[in-house]
Amino acid sequence: MNKLKAAIISIISLVIVVLIVLLVLLVYYVKSSWIITIIGVAIGCIDIGFGVYIMNSKRQTYTKACWLFCIVMFPLLGCLFFTVFGTFPMNRNDWKQQNLANSKFNHFEKYDYTKEYFKKIGNDANIFAYSYKNELKPIYKNNFIRPIMDNSQTLNEIITLIRRAKKFIHIETFILHDGFFLRTIMAELVKKAQEGIEIRLLYDWMGCFRKFKKTQIKELRRYGAEVGIFNPPGINVFKGATNYRLHRKAIIVDNKYAIYGGSNFGDEYLAMDRKTNYWKDQNFFIEGEIVNSLNIAFIGDWTNFTDYTVSKKQRNLLLNNLDKYLSIHKTASSCYMQFCTSAPNYQEKGIMNLIVLLVLKAKKSIKIVTPYFIPTEFSDSILNIAARSGIDIQVILPGKSDNKKFTVLMNRGRYTELLKMNYKIYEYDGFIHSKYLIIDDQYVFITTANFDYRSFWNNFESGILIENSQFVKQMLNIFEHDLKNSIRITETMNKKFISFINKCKLAIYNLYKPLL
Repeated sequence: MNKLKAAIISIISLVIVVLIVLLVLLVYYVKSSWIITIIGVAIGCIDIGFGVYIMNSKRQTYTKACWLFCIVMFPLLGCLFFTVFGTFPMNRNDWKQQNLANSKFNHFEKYDYTKEYFKKIGNDANIFAYSYKNELKPIYKNNFIRPIMDNSQTLNEIITLIRRAKKFIHIETFILHDGFFLRTIMAELVKKAQEGIEIRLLYDWMGCFRKFKKTQIKELRRYGAEVGIFNPPGINVFKGATNYRLHRKAIIVDNKYAIYGGSNFGDEYLAMDRKTNYWKDQNFFIEGEIVNSLNIAFIGDWTNFTDYTVSKKQRNLLLNNLDKYLSIHKTASSCYMQFCTSAPNYQEKGIMNLIVLLVLKAKKSIKIVTPYFIPTEFSDSILNIAARSGIDIQVILPGKSDNKKFTVLMNRGRYTELLKMNYKIYEYDGFIHSKYLIIDDQYVFITTANFDYRSFWNNFESGILIENSQFVKQMLNIFEHDLKNSIRITETMNKKFISFINKCKLAIYNLYKPLL
């Protein structure tokens, strides 16, 4: 966090709030027309100033248009919304700056096999080259990955993994939602903390806002566990970073094992919540060298974005003993895996660009499973080109919404266009929260990112690219199983979705699509 930028943004947001209050008071108590005229001119100048800034900023054209429309529709108030949700108080690093910032961590990655792999396969022609050149992420060979077959197994897998810990447990998540799932995990973590196992839990404050009781965190801390809050609120919570969230999810044990996937800690992710008992998610058990890359991402988030919630002493304890936490573990099995990340403080949009590269490399088929299918202009164009070129594109989307009621409607708003280009669209009989792609039945990309603007541009996300025939078969079986629980959308069905009321709702949602 750039403290100077954050302070300036906070001051601007507070000034705008004061101006809005003064405006209301003046209009209400002062009837003079010339004063109202001066106020109108002042508001117009402020709006123009924000408009000029937005048009010259590094944003997608659609996003710029959304913010400009917001300011036009809500003069001054729109400026406040932009200050709080549209500005970014962090430095956006270029390639050299980013790799320099990560150099202390990249030192603990191993690149021997990566260089050997590229010599054998050919660097420029290979799908793994992008993340290696973009983020210096190595390819690891000695790994094992297994899909967790259904929601009911996820809790048992997590408990088993926590109990397996001998040295430390690192957890990062977007949501902690009070309920059976969270309380069970917290109880297991308390037991391990009592045994002397180091525990670090990192969660996003906005994602967890009013979702769980702070007494659960106090209990963990009482037994020596460390808890950090990603991008925590300061004196002024409206410091411009409110819109940028930690969406990565991983449970890492001893730098050997991990559980990775789409699930946060809440009963809905196990389909145990009565309101969302139709939930489907996909998680994975991982063992091997690749866990080191996941752990480096966690340590980076822990040391860079937790502010006052993690003391300087706690940060130094971790940074000064990286050898202890980043000792690479190999498995006997062979599975090519490469970790990648995406974050708004880096100019390169790693995950979106990797997905685009995967689509461009596809020769036969692209299978996509995602809860939100609202691609950016760039990724949408590339997918459409692939569809028009005869690539078989199958997309599984939710048939029921999560707590965001607009989810399914936003997806359905694109069906007419997609069907014309021969996409095969399926709606799962429930809410599917899984996030993965299968390319040419050869590569699998599992990720925490949704297929939308927020994940590609605003969130801190991660993904793993995998090449392994056995794992591909397992994922194809899961995909086919999900297809059997889905309905293929036809043109006739699509006409029923787009009622007059839904068209009106879509007209409003589309105005702010990149901001949702």
